[in-house]
Amino acid sequence: MDFKEFLNIQIENNKINWESRSALIRAAGQSVNGHTNRILKNYENNFNFAKILKIKNKEIKKYFSNLPKDSFINVAGAVESINKNLPKDINISETIIYSRLKDTKFNKNNLKPQTLDNQVSKFAEYDVDISKNFLQQLENLKQPGVYIRIEETNRGSKTIRLKLREIDKSFPPNQNSIKMIKEIINGKKK
Repeated sequence: MDFKEFLNIQIENNKINWESRSALIRAAGQSVNGHTNRILKNYENNFNFAKILKIKNKEIKKYFSNLPKDSFINVAGAVESINKNLPKDINISETIIYSRLKDTKFNKNNLKPQTLDNQVSKFAEYDVDISKNFLQQLENLKQPGVYIRIEETNRGSKTIRLKLREIDKSFPPNQNSIKMIKEIINGKKK
């Protein structure tokens, strides 16, 4: 079947919504090149291109905007969740999620894809040996109304627990955390 015949059949069968011109050309079994693009140019007013992409992009933006800033997302889980909100004949894949995560127009919350590497590295700062000097620094921060202690997590890591009247937060056991805790305590005194 030649390309013009394929296009006429698509129009007759009302299959006029296509993700892109390239997708239509490939569906015809043709190569995307100047010749096929010139033929399609004569028919393009009969087709709707990019409407599907707009629908996909709208759902991806909505999903991304509901996630906390600087968080990691499970890409496979995102695909599954977004596909539930899309019409049955429209689906996204992990590829488009990775692409949109790199695009600041979509990824305004600075989201990152969750990988085994970044999951392991998230715990690295909690898997440390705590020195007596470090424990003394924490002890020096204690005062009335300020509760600070080292806790062990379910996975065996160490974390600093800070409790004030309206704050209950944990931190990795490192010097940066001590600086942040000092700022929080000093900010509550003012």
